[in-house]
Amino acid sequence: MHRACHANAAKPDAASLQHRKNLSITARGEAVSGVPRDRIRAIPRRAYTDELLAKLHELSNRIMPEDPAHFRVHADTNEVVHVFEHDGDIVGYQFWRTAPFDLPGTRMILGGKLRVLPEHRRRALHLRSGLRFYLSCKLRHPTTRYYRLAIASLFGFVSITSALAEYHVFDPRADDAEGRALRAAFARLAAENDFRLDPQTGLVFVDIGIAPETLAQYSPSYFERPEARVYARTNPGWRENRSDVAFWFRFTPRNLVSLARKIRCSGG
Repeated sequence: MHRACHANAAKPDAASLQHRKNLSITARGEAVSGVPRDRIRAIPRRAYTDELLAKLHELSNRIMPEDPAHFRVHADTNEVVHVFEHDGDIVGYQFWRTAPFDLPGTRMILGGKLRVLPEHRRRALHLRSGLRFYLSCKLRHPTTRYYRLAIASLFGFVSITSALAEYHVFDPRADDAEGRALRAAFARLAAENDFRLDPQTGLVFVDIGIAPETLAQYSPSYFERPEARVYARTNPGWRENRSDVAFWFRFTPRNLVSLARKIRCSGG
């Protein structure tokens, strides 16, 4: 199965234990180095209120217009929403859920809608949120092994994989037990979202294009980053084919250390 690694991947060393001790502090969004951080508040589905969902929809609508009823359906299909706050104001959110995975003792973690106000981006909020959700899952089910599956545009792919020591681009041809479980999982995920999974390439047609003004926000050097080059090799027509790349990773010790380091360096 194809495997790609961050060029600066953290190798297990004597400092790893200290990094892992810092994981729960980092995931809670505590301040480091005296820099004020945006806070993350976890709200389970049973605690949703009409007022909360109205506020989240209003923020979402400012970034990407969406029908309120559709937003509510999406909210109700997830287990929890992480609300990002700064000085008491909502500046973003991400929904999360787990789902069955066709291997013994495993489940998969799926991220739902992610919205962050532009001025609060580049603070690793999505990484902090994902790590916090994983840790909460492990606290409840310590023996379960979790797979993180994602279908992402180039920008989402770079944002996540650049924080990892190791990850895998989905290979639809893999025929071992893990490969078959991944193929079934991505097929279900595509069907649930009305996407189309190409059984030959593994690309996912999401019917969402990239606006020229979005591309213009990034310098040519961004597209030369190792993760961006992996994405372009996997999905050569990414600029116009309205398709995304499916990928996955495990929460290995190396990935946990790498995520923690990226979060701490973000100063968010």
